[in-house]
Amino acid sequence: MISIRSSYHPIDAAILWCDLSEHEDEILQVDLSQPGSLRKHFPQWPSLHDHVECLYDAILSGELPATYLGQPITAEKHVHRGFYSIRRADLLLWFIRSRPDQKPAFLFPQNADHSRCVSLNAHLAKQAELEYALNTLEQLQQSYDITAGEMAALSTLNEKLKTRLESLGIPSETSEAMHNWLIGAMLETTLGKNQNGKQQSIYSSQAALVQAILLRFPGVDGLSKSTIDRRFADARRLIAQAKRG
Repeated sequence: MISIRSSYHPIDAAILWCDLSEHEDEILQVDLSQPGSLRKHFPQWPSLHDHVECLYDAILSGELPATYLGQPITAEKHVHRGFYSIRRADLLLWFIRSRPDQKPAFLFPQNADHSRCVSLNAHLAKQAELEYALNTLEQLQQSYDITAGEMAALSTLNEKLKTRLESLGIPSETSEAMHNWLIGAMLETTLGKNQNGKQQSIYSSQAALVQAILLRFPGVDGLSKSTIDRRFADARRLIAQAKRG
């Protein structure tokens, strides 16, 4: 017999499992609060007791999902056994996974043609793949959110550092380039020649200018010969690039 119900109480499922539907009214008159009551009242049907206890054990162990008033039942929840409810789909999957040798007629059509149906194993495999992909996507989204947050924090920190450097008089990249332009223009004007080819400076060369700076500002931080030579070279390179277009 094929049952069209969407959910079952464990005792209802056990009755159908044992094919005892004709005795359902008689069985349901027994107080089921005591685990051994079915064996006591119906010794002629030992499988009834075994099947219903098997279902209760599966529910409490977490193998078979069940609910009470829409809330999941766990081993920690003390709910009267008579109020358990099992969805048909969960019961069907439990039989396939835990009792593959059992095909109760109330769940499984007998001699049905499944040649055009997708197998349960294929369905479960695809479902597992989908769940894995969704979990991976969720992890990637979390990683992206963390990285985006870190980048935003670094950007904020960079702005703070730029502001701090400017307050200390340390040039940023933008002002560094501007300084090089000014230095390069000064060198071209100071050490270059006028339109008549006459030297415009009292210093005959860049080396002479550097030497004069060192003599006038001895021991000043940032005015060592290597620093001045490097800054002058960077500035003149920038001016030369600008002239070449």
